[in-house]
Amino acid sequence: MSVLLQTGKLYLLRKPFSKSCSKYIFHRKKSDVPRKFISFDEIVAQRRAEARQSLVVQVNSESSFNELHGYCSKYATINDIHHYKNSAGEHFMLIEFSSEENLNNVLQSCSSHKKEIDVMGVQSPFLWFRATSVKEKYAQNVTHLAVKDGSLSVNEDVLFEELMNCSSVSEQIQMLYDRTVLNDIGVRLRYMVARQLETVFSSLYANIKVQPFGSSVNGFGKMGCDLDLVLTNTLTDDLTSQKNRLVYQEKKSEGGRSPWQRHMELVGALLELRVPGATRVQKILNARVPIVKYSHDLADVDCDLCCNNTSGVYMSELLWQLGALDARVRPLAGAVRRWARAAALTNAHPGRWLTNFPLTLLVLFFLQQPASGPVLPPLRRLVELAGKEDTRVAEENLNCTFLRDLNKLPTESYSQNTDDLQTLLFKFFEFYSQFEFQDKAISINEGRPVRKPNSLPLYVVNPLEPALNVSRNVSYEECERLRLEVRNAAWHLESCLDGHKSDDWGILGLIEQKASRGLKKLLRVGNSHRLVSMKDLFNDNDELEPSAQGIRSKLEKFKKTEKLTEASDVTRGDKKSEMKFKNSQSAREVYRIRRNKLI
Repeated sequence: MSVLLQTGKLYLLRKPFSKSCSKYIFHRKKSDVPRKFISFDEIVAQRRAEARQSLVVQVNSESSFNELHGYCSKYATINDIHHYKNSAGEHFMLIEFSSEENLNNVLQSCSSHKKEIDVMGVQSPFLWFRATSVKEKYAQNVTHLAVKDGSLSVNEDVLFEELMNCSSVSEQIQMLYDRTVLNDIGVRLRYMVARQLETVFSSLYANIKVQPFGSSVNGFGKMGCDLDLVLTNTLTDDLTSQKNRLVYQEKKSEGGRSPWQRHMELVGALLELRVPGATRVQKILNARVPIVKYSHDLADVDCDLCCNNTSGVYMSELLWQLGALDARVRPLAGAVRRWARAAALTNAHPGRWLTNFPLTLLVLFFLQQPASGPVLPPLRRLVELAGKEDTRVAEENLNCTFLRDLNKLPTESYSQNTDDLQTLLFKFFEFYSQFEFQDKAISINEGRPVRKPNSLPLYVVNPLEPALNVSRNVSYEECERLRLEVRNAAWHLESCLDGHKSDDWGILGLIEQKASRGLKKLLRVGNSHRLVSMKDLFNDNDELEPSAQGIRSKLEKFKKTEKLTEASDVTRGDKKSEMKFKNSQSAREVYRIRRNKLI
């Protein structure tokens, strides 16, 4: 979503958003001062404008493109048509028209609802294309689908094969990011869902606005990520002007529960009754921030809707800006999040483990360290440079002021090292393998470790609410497991320095599920392989934290042990040594894999 001008060349950091960014570049006047960065507000405005002039139409298949294009072309000019399928296998076309006026012309041609079905009519940007027995003839169509199967996730086997064929670990990390990042149609659909809610709720609330936030817009989202939405109806100066004598009558909120709880209860009922595509509505009204969870079957996305939680939007803006400052930030964060999921450090369900948000803050904090030149500035630097136009105040008078125009940020504040992605990933694991979690807290506000205010095992400061710990749910066991896993990951990456490509070469050994990776490695090396405890590798008598030199010496010691074991087996002439398992289930799994010759 960002455009970065470096050494006279134009780099598009986010390929899926290059087209939208190009629109802004082309629409600017020649007399405008050249800028390196496009602001978050400009990106949001562009995406909302796209949604206001777009429709989502359910069709029979992708072959309906020519007929749908010909039909809609009678009423309006079409920019692009994007095709996708939901998880039920139904086909949809996202049509972007040249203007909002063009879209209104198309909507005026829409027919009413089915008479044979008992429904209450509703207008929304989600339609369906009715079949007809009379075939119309349309002019020869010279355009083609902009995207086919746009929401299709990459096949894991294909992805692993591509990663295996990469020439370096840095190339692997970049490819993993490019193949899994939330693409253009994924972002478009999320803004279409927001636009649908605005259309349905506009008659109930003045100046209604529904805005996506979180991973869908902060640049760190992946294909299939959930959609976080915030509903606001902030009254503008025009609506609250003291000069106007005529004032709207209003309904006061009464009752024992919070007004926002009652509003979200109403919103949940409207989603069930009035919003096409909304299913499995669940109201969570007693939480600190009341939300309504639901699934949108037409857009094939799970949604969390809250009310007036604008701090989430500003947090998304901050993460987006930090990710836009350097092209290495988002691929590195994507690799770390994928590694954490494979190592079971994160979980899709809430609990005592890490979530993606504090894990992303861990990556940003590491990139702020001055050891070899900071890649990112601390948040306090952005606050210091903020002007009056950057002032933002969220709910409960929460100050969310920081520099919005990154072009005002001095170039010496960021990208001050030239390490490639492979080096950064290894240094990330090495940094946290030696981090003093028991005494220090992680704060991207300061860009350096700060003293923990309490005895919680992991303390990650909330950037916009420094008094809060975003990892307060993490248990002691999970924090210790994080320390162990970063050591194991550093050991694995250093083992790739010899250039030998095995089945778990590079990040393949980090992003593959831990259980399957261990079993495959056990079978690949043969029965003579000894299982070595990671505790034995890293805990020496000197009780020192492992350094890069220590990891390298332990790796060489482990390789010598392997060679001695293999030599002893050859001397004994053992062709088949008996393998022992802790349980019969593992033995059966090994036998099945061998029988099917999968490995």
